[in-house]
Amino acid sequence: MIKTILVPLDGSPVAEQGLAAACRIARETGAALLLMRSVVYFAVEEATREEESRDLRKAREYLDTVKRDLERQGFAATAEVLPVEPVRAILFAAEAHAVDLISICTHGRSGFEHALLGSVAEAVLQRSAAPILLTRAGGHAAPPTVAAYGRILVPLDGTAFAETALSYLRDQGIGRAASLLLLRVVPAGSESFTYASLPSMYGVPEAFEQAGRQGEAHQLEEEAYLQALGAARLADGTWHPQVVIGEAGEAILAVAGRERAELIVLATHGRHGWDRLLHGSVTRHLLHRSATPMLILRGAGAEPAEEDAPAAVVRAAPTAMDAGRIDPSA
Repeated sequence: MIKTILVPLDGSPVAEQGLAAACRIARETGAALLLMRSVVYFAVEEATREEESRDLRKAREYLDTVKRDLERQGFAATAEVLPVEPVRAILFAAEAHAVDLISICTHGRSGFEHALLGSVAEAVLQRSAAPILLTRAGGHAAPPTVAAYGRILVPLDGTAFAETALSYLRDQGIGRAASLLLLRVVPAGSESFTYASLPSMYGVPEAFEQAGRQGEAHQLEEEAYLQALGAARLADGTWHPQVVIGEAGEAILAVAGRERAELIVLATHGRHGWDRLLHGSVTRHLLHRSATPMLILRGAGAEPAEEDAPAAVVRAAPTAMDAGRIDPSA
């Protein structure tokens, strides 16, 4: 279970949107909130020492105010000021307190590259082993809420690794009352070979008809996969399968918007590091453009458990069209 959520703050309303997102997780899981603020402190020259001491005092006062407000709302909270630059402060606090989740807000108007405190969020993504909850500033018109999640989107690529997102939600107690949207995106390009090869075997109209039948069969296969997965993993919960044909990043964003998803949960291949996450086309696309908060899992927290082996879900044998599939966690 999630016991501690680290929330870096800088005194701005933008950063506090990350706090609101953390509160929502904390309300569902009972996790404590660790508030952290970084103040660069050298204290060498007297003039500098006075200025930095003043900054430290203001940082403590700010965190104490936020902490008291959270406690009045029934949250368990602690606060810590670290006298180092933000990235080192966040990574140190995460490791020193063995936090289970880091919640950060990113600037919505400029995309993910211009994240909270400049490059801080990206540096944390690259180096932290803990799961990251990313919230885009102003992503939703509605005010922040700490109500239980109602709709959570889980993009899947057919691998046991991606399916660990479902195990994580179950094990951490997130979204107990939520409806889970299991999404499988089938790239349109995966069927392109059909149009090139079938005209030599059939007339042009027959070729398109045959391609349509194969595309429909592929979609039915993916629907069967999601149905089997939901029945095996989510028998006690509410879930809905969706299969969409299109470009993975755009399809995920479209479904999230259309279905009013309140959270997107992605498992990433931690063995390749966050460089793959940041530069992989689909996830990078989501990081830049998603208005829906994203919970990103990696490393040990996203490794498939024994009971999550793909044998638990019966699936049809791969077809030639599988060669064009896109991994949404790439």
